[in-house]
Amino acid sequence: MGTPYENQILGAFVFALGVECGKAGRFMPANLFQQTPLDGTFGDLVVGADWCLALEFKREEGTIDSEKEKWSKEALQAFEGDTLLKVASRRAHMLCFSRPTSDGIDLFAVAYASALGLSKSKVEIECNRLIQVLVHLVSDKSPEAKKKIGLPPGELEAYLRKLASYRRQGGGGRYATWLAVAKSGDSFKIRTSSSLEQLLEPLQERARSPAQQQDRSVWRGPTLGSREDDEHDR
Repeated sequence: MGTPYENQILGAFVFALGVECGKAGRFMPANLFQQTPLDGTFGDLVVGADWCLALEFKREEGTIDSEKEKWSKEALQAFEGDTLLKVASRRAHMLCFSRPTSDGIDLFAVAYASALGLSKSKVEIECNRLIQVLVHLVSDKSPEAKKKIGLPPGELEAYLRKLASYRRQGGGGRYATWLAVAKSGDSFKIRTSSSLEQLLEPLQERARSPAQQQDRSVWRGPTLGSREDDEHDR
């Protein structure tokens, strides 16, 4: 039996995350950049609410080493010499891969930096556990819950742009439109923003009709902000 493609594996991960968020009644924006012009900057998937992770996906364990081929020797040395960037990478940037089982596959993740050979240890975590941690981070607002994994959205976006700048030896990538989906009554809403951090900022107070006020009251999760920004279309 052949191994599923990366986008199939990624789709399974997002579906499983959605199921767990639904069971817990939690809100979790997910932005998929795989095979878009922005995947070189933001990777395959950026997921999380007020605490976020960037995830890359590989078809199978044996292809992890191919990630290092995207880096020149000089760029890799620059990354290795940037202590703050490595700390951010270990906290919030994971590479996921599949491993065959008797009746399918299991998904695992390792730190992106360790996949590049920039870490002495290579600790694996089951993606099922990773999903549970993500849901827990949304549920638990205590500082202790956020000491080991993830970054605030603004810090994660800054990290990803700086990483892309090193990899490309200049330039941090194009502007992006970020989105989040949430249940609203019997339907759903999709809100967009020109920054990941701004998705979680409250909307500016302004006059609303009674229908608009009711719509806001049933919004599940944080209220989402948006702003006009044509630069992401460049």
